[in-house]
Amino acid sequence: MVGPIKKIPVKELIDRLVGMSQALSDEVVREFGSLSLSQLNWKPSDKSWSISQCLAHLNAFYRYYIPVFNGKISNTRFTTPSTHFMSSPLGYAVSVSIRLGKLKNVKRKLKSAKDYNPVINKSLPTENAYNEYLDHQRSFIDTIIAATRINLRKAKCPLSVRPVVKLNIGDSLIYLVYHNERHVEQAKRVKRLPNFPAV
Repeated sequence: MVGPIKKIPVKELIDRLVGMSQALSDEVVREFGSLSLSQLNWKPSDKSWSISQCLAHLNAFYRYYIPVFNGKISNTRFTTPSTHFMSSPLGYAVSVSIRLGKLKNVKRKLKSAKDYNPVINKSLPTENAYNEYLDHQRSFIDTIIAATRINLRKAKCPLSVRPVVKLNIGDSLIYLVYHNERHVEQAKRVKRLPNFPAV
């Protein structure tokens, strides 16, 4: 895990974020790769999310963040990397709010923004959400590695749900990894429900 606010060598931070992201990709393949379309799209109630909808939610975040990250990495004037990274106070608060507990339990429930809520926003594509997620994960890992070329604390990134608020790139990367972990766990909980379809 990457502890928010803790001073950490940039290389160690990047290695941890890449490792966590790869582990999440492997977990998604292991948990959902052999499921049928009916299983991926099943949900226990109209207001609940299916596995595909959990992944569609993450894909929507990736469609925003990956181009923003890559643009900032390519165009920032803060091109001298620092040796260490420390979360900002805002980054710390965001990480604490989204991060799962030690037992991967949800410490704080958060309401998803309407544009990113697949129950409300019916235009979020779920048809190929599983494969799209894995493609985004590969791109995201490349982006994390590319971020070592800049100063992670000085370069800023607007939040998708509130663009007027900006986090530094390092905190934004941490946030996105924690956000991924949160919703992969949500999808796994759907699969563990007693009435989850067998095929």
